[in-house]
Amino acid sequence: MKTSNVVQKVENLPQTPGSYIFKDSTGKVIYVGKAKNLKARVKSYFSVNIPSDFKTAELVRRINDLEFIKVDSEFEAIILEAELIKKYKPKYNIVLKDDRSKIYIVIRNDLITLSEKKYKLPKVITARKPDLKETDIVFGPYPNNVVVRNILTTSRKIFPFRDCNYSKFAKYKKIGSPCLYGHMGICSSPCLANEVSDLSDYKKSISGLKKILSGNVTGLIRDINKKMQTYSKNENFEEAAVCRDLLDKFYFVQKTFREAEEYINNPYLVDDISKKSLEEIKDFLPVLKNLPRRVECYDISNISGKEAVGSMVVSINGTIDKSEYKRFRIKFKKTPDDFGMLYEVLYRRLKRELPGSDMKSWGVPDLIVVDGGKPQVSSASDVLRDLEILVPVVGIAKKYETLVYKEGKDFIEKTFPKDSLGMKLIIKLRDESHRFAQSYHHLLRKKSLLE
Repeated sequence: MKTSNVVQKVENLPQTPGSYIFKDSTGKVIYVGKAKNLKARVKSYFSVNIPSDFKTAELVRRINDLEFIKVDSEFEAIILEAELIKKYKPKYNIVLKDDRSKIYIVIRNDLITLSEKKYKLPKVITARKPDLKETDIVFGPYPNNVVVRNILTTSRKIFPFRDCNYSKFAKYKKIGSPCLYGHMGICSSPCLANEVSDLSDYKKSISGLKKILSGNVTGLIRDINKKMQTYSKNENFEEAAVCRDLLDKFYFVQKTFREAEEYINNPYLVDDISKKSLEEIKDFLPVLKNLPRRVECYDISNISGKEAVGSMVVSINGTIDKSEYKRFRIKFKKTPDDFGMLYEVLYRRLKRELPGSDMKSWGVPDLIVVDGGKPQVSSASDVLRDLEILVPVVGIAKKYETLVYKEGKDFIEKTFPKDSLGMKLIIKLRDESHRFAQSYHHLLRKKSLLE
């Protein structure tokens, strides 16, 4: 039976990505794991009846204490797990602890023939140190192929790549059909190219993968966003949708990556960053008197008023909490009117906070963020006035990421460094509300087309 200390720690674990560390009665680290949801993953060890002869059962019997480190994304949890295993060499991470199993992610060029000429075409493989070549682009080392597979599986969903040898490449080129990975969409099938120009998209994909593995993705996301906006303005909706889907995949691995060492040196890094973010937001906005513990951000998505929806995303204590997300199907507007739709969404959401309401409270927000400028801030302010609720409102205008708020009857517009923690949180909330609204809008459109 686990000590009450362990049971209590499990119950108090956050539902965020991170790595967890199990210790025995002597305080020695015996296992390190990763999780998309720390509480759910760790709780599963103690909630499932594991056969007594299984190695996991022996591990659970020896757990006397646990620690955890929160991170910003599942991708970072994978990297942090690898570093912690290298540091502690836990007994029950048998597959991962052997130094001989250290492995690298390698981008290596193959010579291929197109139009009777030889060209270099990169592929992505794994290799151990003795097998590395001088011309390889190398990332790592990682403790084991298990860790590498997790990293590449995640990255490959964003930037498809080939990992085949030349004979396999030549085989599928000859038959003019992609392999299984090509059919699955995790390889863009450069084997089917006839000219060098056909390989440009593949090479861009490899370039993007290098940036992911290096942790340098902020500019990459910004470029994709700009392309999507340009395609939309030119009514090239097919290309815009490709960019949108790519951005959606990026949200899975998050916008920023931190070195595992940062988390190891400061296990409370995420909490410290969250607190600093809120402190900066308070400094940015004179309308805030206290740290905004609960921040709600809203966006509207529709095409010519059809299948219109609104989204609400929430951060609690500076950390985005997806369990608090809500979505709204617009009921009273059938023509394009983003401001009226925003009014409806906010009215329906905040009405439940009125005294005597028979609806369940979601908690009064400390700050409301709306995607847009003066018109959107006006709509939100009208709702608060009509319901007689006092909550500060700020808009974030996309062009220059300008913050817009009201002081009395006057609108104040200010810009702040985009790389500041406060602005990063506001921008992240805005982007997430946009993504969440669009995903619901697309779902409704798809349903309407099938009816």
